[in-house]
Amino acid sequence: MHIHNHFIKPEYQQVVMKVQNYINVTLTGDVSLKTLSELANYSPFHFQKIFTEAVLETPKQYVIRLRLERAAHFIKIFPYLPINEIASGCGFSSNSVFSRAFKNYYGISADNYRKLPGNMMQEIKKKRNRSPNEQEAQWITPVSDIQEKIDSVKISSEPVISTMYSFKIAAIQTTLSHRENISFAFKSLIQWAVPQQLISPATRFFGIWLDIPYLTPPDKCRYLCGIELSSEVKPNKGIVILTFNKGLYLNYKMTGDINDTLNSLIALNHNYIDSMGYSISEMICYEHFEVSPANELYEKINRSLLIPIRKQ
Repeated sequence: MHIHNHFIKPEYQQVVMKVQNYINVTLTGDVSLKTLSELANYSPFHFQKIFTEAVLETPKQYVIRLRLERAAHFIKIFPYLPINEIASGCGFSSNSVFSRAFKNYYGISADNYRKLPGNMMQEIKKKRNRSPNEQEAQWITPVSDIQEKIDSVKISSEPVISTMYSFKIAAIQTTLSHRENISFAFKSLIQWAVPQQLISPATRFFGIWLDIPYLTPPDKCRYLCGIELSSEVKPNKGIVILTFNKGLYLNYKMTGDINDTLNSLIALNHNYIDSMGYSISEMICYEHFEVSPANELYEKINRSLLIPIRKQ
């Protein structure tokens, strides 16, 4: 978890990461302050204080932001999905509540947001998300014009569609505020996994994108670093156990930095998935690394992007 330039007690870090992991998988469910504070085993007042100190957002602000950014992704990626369905699917109690929250956050209605060209969406992001760690995140190149990326980015190998089967992943969360965060998180994960004999020559390493810098500030972009599990294990110390769902995935091999990954995702979504008669089925993307990112630079690793899809 990224800590914003001040000391947070290790036990508080673990509590906040535990709650963030819960919110990740329960975003549209019960994420009230009462529920979250009970999960953390603190009073609501004390929990809100330590969460806000660590994340620089109250729990309520954090949840609303995640829901709104998720909705914004759906609005742009699924242009024919009714906005009221998106609002309900992102955890808002009514379309009117969603409409007010969306306009307050982005300064524009959801309907008008859907019509915006890519360069205007970036201006809205810049005005809304003034990151306190903006200087740290300049290694990620902002997408100024989505249409330009759609037209110009070419991927180096033909994507294929394959059926993937379910398995478990142990993961730890980080952000994209610094180019070495992914490596640091994998090192922490491996330090936890080795004593439990969870690492072997056959271990597969995964990165999981929960947010995209296109809409979310890099220092708030959630990225999970994970290993495939071959046996049951209990999560602790900020580790979450996830299920990789069985289904159809668009599989594309690549090498490059975070910017290359983002450009490829844009090109895949607009140039290939639709033309192949499929659509994205989940707001998530997996990266399967050929070697451990703890021991090799992210941009040097051969990897496969795995995007969950469904037949249109």
